[in-house]
Amino acid sequence: MPRRPIITLPALTLRLQVQGPQTAAELAAAAGVHRSQVSRTLADTADAVVQIGAARRARYALRRRVRNIGDRWPVFRIDEAGRAHEWARLEAFHGGFRMEWAGAAPAWCALLEVADVDGWVEGFPFFLGDLRPQGFLGRAIARRVTETLRLPADPTNWGDDDTLVFLQSEGDDLPGDLVVGDVPLRRTLARQVAPPDSVAESDRAVRYPELAAQSMQAGVPGSSAGGEHPKFLTHVRVAEDTRAVLVKFSQPLDTPAGRRWADLLVAEAHALDVLVNAGEAQAGAQVLDAGGRRFLEVRRFDRAGAHGRRGVVSLAAVHGAFVGSGGANTWVQAAEPFAVAGLLAPEALTSVRRRQAFGELIGNSDMHFGNLAFWLRDELPLHLAPVYDMLPMLWAPAAGGEIVPRTFAPLPPTPAQAADWSVAAGWAEVFWQRVAADDRVSPEFAAIARESGATVARLRGRFSP
Repeated sequence: MPRRPIITLPALTLRLQVQGPQTAAELAAAAGVHRSQVSRTLADTADAVVQIGAARRARYALRRRVRNIGDRWPVFRIDEAGRAHEWARLEAFHGGFRMEWAGAAPAWCALLEVADVDGWVEGFPFFLGDLRPQGFLGRAIARRVTETLRLPADPTNWGDDDTLVFLQSEGDDLPGDLVVGDVPLRRTLARQVAPPDSVAESDRAVRYPELAAQSMQAGVPGSSAGGEHPKFLTHVRVAEDTRAVLVKFSQPLDTPAGRRWADLLVAEAHALDVLVNAGEAQAGAQVLDAGGRRFLEVRRFDRAGAHGRRGVVSLAAVHGAFVGSGGANTWVQAAEPFAVAGLLAPEALTSVRRRQAFGELIGNSDMHFGNLAFWLRDELPLHLAPVYDMLPMLWAPAAGGEIVPRTFAPLPPTPAQAADWSVAAGWAEVFWQRVAADDRVSPEFAAIARESGATVARLRGRFSP
């Protein structure tokens, strides 16, 4: 008489480790046993194996410990007054993650297919992806923590577990309003009692060159922000007010590359000013020359006052969650499916079209998906955050610092693009006029501005509806 097949707990957990979540029927079929035997065996696993979902949706998943930081973490949001609210709990399993929402699941969950009805997430949650170190400051942070945290030196090579380890160590002052874990939250709240050093507005001419030198030496004064241009983050005190700012800076002004970056920072200030008047950017950009460098100070729109925060998420993160890799080359191509699906407000899509056209008409050759962001709120539709990193990158120095002649040849609009393009072309004409007339701009770049403005005027005269 053949022996009755049996299933052991090690065999079940091994299958869950390799295959990810499985139903009782799938586990039973793989082992050749009745599903009741699977259920009895899994009842002895305490908390290691978790049932996700109920009735026909029920699956079993095996918890996965992430190095020495555990397998579950609360996710908090910091509101504009600086108060912390528990938003969700993130749990790591073999095969994915689960989000347990403190309240109702955000409205975008179903449309973005971020998590199923039981909170299961196949990959790393998209709203945490932007918290990986990025750009100039991100690389400096990675260099600082890579040895102690045993992480790859290049953050673009980090996996999900690397990011979680980083969030537990450095996650108290990152972009947006999310904080993952109790310890980072306590450090976040401690900043409200003993805030980090800030700069008096009257002391910027002294302190900004010092902070620039620290930043160049990779002693990063502030948290991670995307973008490759040298920058630092700080707080500026104005009377009784404190504002969080991002400060870009040029190389020394007595070098060709430094002179050109100084021109571009003035141009960025004018682009922001034009877009403030159009309702697309946040006011408050300031240009300052000090210590042989030029500085552009802009207010952080993901911060409110001294302690408050606002949630933001990049187009790169949302597009990756909604569409996946590929499928779009421009902001407009990436955003249009969101509008069709009800994710994006119609007026936001109009803004995306105009921002892209404006960028093309001022020579912004760096409009990647990380340079457009939305407010991250629980409700729909998504609304655009203010413009940032909008400048004529076409004329940036080459990697070695050489100033290379560039050809400015923006393309005319298609008939469907003409109305929004025409609005943006009007903004671009004003932009080039202001840059050409600014005495802080070098004669060489003023000539570029005059020629570029004339190019935009000819296009606008020929192709505006």
